[in-house]
Amino acid sequence: MTAPFLSLAQIRNRLILTARAILRDHHSGPDGRCPICRTAACPVATAARNVLRTAEEVQQRSTATEPTESGRDDPQQAG
Repeated sequence: MTAPFLSLAQIRNRLILTARAILRDHHSGPDGRCPICRTAACPVATAARNVLRTAEEVQQRSTATEPTESGRDDPQQAG
């Protein structure tokens, strides 16, 4: 399936799976360096961690229930 036919949850899940696969490939070796990038601070792994952290924050925000404030426009208040 292509992106226009995917739900937001499916896109989010694919981003998470891709970020996890990148972290598996760009893990630190015994010398503390990424075997692919050959650097200690792998920018690809850092970006993948940022994607995972952001996806987790968005999930937490969307599942959190916030108390609703009833205002003057609330139909149940009128009458």
